[in-house]
Amino acid sequence: MESMATPKQLLAFAGVGLFGTNAVPHFVKGVTGERHVSPAGEDSSPETNVLWGSANAAVAGVLAWTHRDAVDRSTLAVAFLTGVAFALGLASYWGDGAE
Repeated sequence: MESMATPKQLLAFAGVGLFGTNAVPHFVKGVTGERHVSPAGEDSSPETNVLWGSANAAVAGVLAWTHRDAVDRSTLAVAFLTGVAFALGLASYWGDGAE
C-alpha cells in the first residue's frame, strides 16, 4: 500500500506543475525569436525569455528531484492539475489581448 504524501510534498509537486508550465511559453517565445513579458520587463528579449523559461524548468526539476521519493498518484495528480489550472489561467489572460 502506498503511503500518503505529506502536505509539504504535495506543495512541492504543485510547484513542479506551476514552474514547469510557466517554463513553456517563455522558452517557446524565446526560441522563436519573439519578445514577451518576463520579470525583467514587459518587452523582454527572446534571450531573456529563453533564460527565464530555462530557470523555471530548472526549479521544477529541482523540486521534483528533491522530492522524488514522493512520486505517486497523488503527487503526480497535483503537479498535473496545478499545471493545467495555471495553463488555463494563462490562456485566458493572454487570449484577452493582454500582450
